[in-house]
Amino acid sequence: MQEFRTGSPEETEKIGKQLISQFGKGSIFCLYGPLAAGKTTLVKGLAKALGVAGTIVSPSYVLLRQYEGDTTLFHLDLFRIQTDEEFVEAGLDEYLLQPEGVVAIEWAGRIENILPAERIDIELELIGKDARLIRVDAST
Repeated sequence: MQEFRTGSPEETEKIGKQLISQFGKGSIFCLYGPLAAGKTTLVKGLAKALGVAGTIVSPSYVLLRQYEGDTTLFHLDLFRIQTDEEFVEAGLDEYLLQPEGVVAIEWAGRIENILPAERIDIELELIGKDARLIRVDAST
């Protein structure tokens, strides 16, 4: 397990960039933490490291956003999903198998029972106004 402390959104993004260089293509990043913990900010760092240009926004209302860069980023936000069955019925389970892309799943705990064993779990904890504690546990 790795642990990072950040003091700004920019530092949280930087952790996302580092994680891409460490884990690379085919990775599934499962993000956990309360509202405003910095999940989307971390995904912005993933996106920058993948060569994605443009603005990264949370896909809360559309469930999935796909970004093209040097590597495709599939960004899922499961805040509105309540069960594994609902996730599968929405056809989102196919994104758990993206060997040439990178998958980032906000609120991954909503589908804990069907997440692949090989993944990177990232827990973001608020420890101050802009400060975050980020724990990374890779089971790859």
